[in-house]
Amino acid sequence: MRDPDLSIGNVLTPDLHEWMLRELRYPVLAVNSGDGAPSQSVLWFDLDPDDPDVVLMNTMVRRLKYRQLKADPRVNLIFEDGLFWVSLRGTVELDAEFQPALDHIKALARRYHAKPERYDGQERVIIRMRVEKVVVHDLPASAIQSDE
Repeated sequence: MRDPDLSIGNVLTPDLHEWMLRELRYPVLAVNSGDGAPSQSVLWFDLDPDDPDVVLMNTMVRRLKYRQLKADPRVNLIFEDGLFWVSLRGTVELDAEFQPALDHIKALARRYHAKPERYDGQERVIIRMRVEKVVVHDLPASAIQSDE
């Protein structure tokens, strides 16, 4: 039995990209902890301009999240807007080139109206999430591409 409020696909469509970027959104990233329980964080994000199915995030290498992602790259990212929500399941790669990661967090800081200089000197990584499944609740079906 299919839920009429849910649409399921495996790619981020242009309409979904537009919805995600229309305003500042604060998605919640769920990662797997060592004991199996999910661990969640609110993160800034951007979309990879060269790959439409990659979401970019950032973290410091000293954070537990970094160690958890190294141990298990499977993640879920959820965006909500009231009763509208988008859940993205996928796997991450960690880009540990520190200067590009530092430049990335500073660009995110400018986008999210924070002070980029507060990140000076930090060792950071770019989290590249490859989207493998998209679940959309209560958005128009045109916002995702279904593989069914």
